Amino acid sequence: MVILTSLKQLHCLVTIADYLNFTRAAKTCPVTQSTLSAGLKELERILECRLVERNKQFILMTPNGLEVARRACEILTSTQDLVETVVGST
Repeated sequence: MVILTSLKQLHCLVTIADYLNFTRAAKTCPVTQSTLSAGLKELERILECRLVERNKQFILMTPNGLEVARRACEILTSTQDLVETVVGST
């Protein structure tokens, strides 16, 4: 059975890609930096690939990370549209 990622993990990845900074991404999500990092590691484990290269000086999205973040943005937008459609119809 394939374990799927959560929308929250996808949102965090998109935010990391937007800011390239864990502190700002964590504040935006809003989660702690350790929670953000753990969520990213779990997402990388699920997808079996590195999404972000990081050390104390920089954060760089890998090619896979850029593609996953792009697709995650589409998924999140579609999900938001779905919620708005359902909420608007009740």
